[in-house]
Amino acid sequence: MDSTTLISKYLKEYNCLYKEANEIYHEAARRLHLSDSAFEIFYALFDMGDNCLQRDICKASCLPKQTINSSIRKLQADGYLTLSPGKGRSMHIHLTASAPECQI
Repeated sequence: MDSTTLISKYLKEYNCLYKEANEIYHEAARRLHLSDSAFEIFYALFDMGDNCLQRDICKASCLPKQTINSSIRKLQADGYLTLSPGKGRSMHIHLTASAPECQI
């Protein structure tokens, strides 16, 4: 087997695993009645801890800044998150007591 064929085989295997993992996260979000982006925000907050920045969530989730910002605004309006000013235009994100428990 030449190197191109081998690389192609591994890429296909990786893509399959990536899609399976995405489906697991999507199903978890669905069971919690959350959008995929809201689930990513909660996942990042639980992983990195309360008080992280939007850019940290964008980097961790690989989602566009606009998507994360829209989701944060909706979660804030729903009473799940609060924001506090950081350096410059940065905003720290905090969970509120009404944030959903992540038990699937």
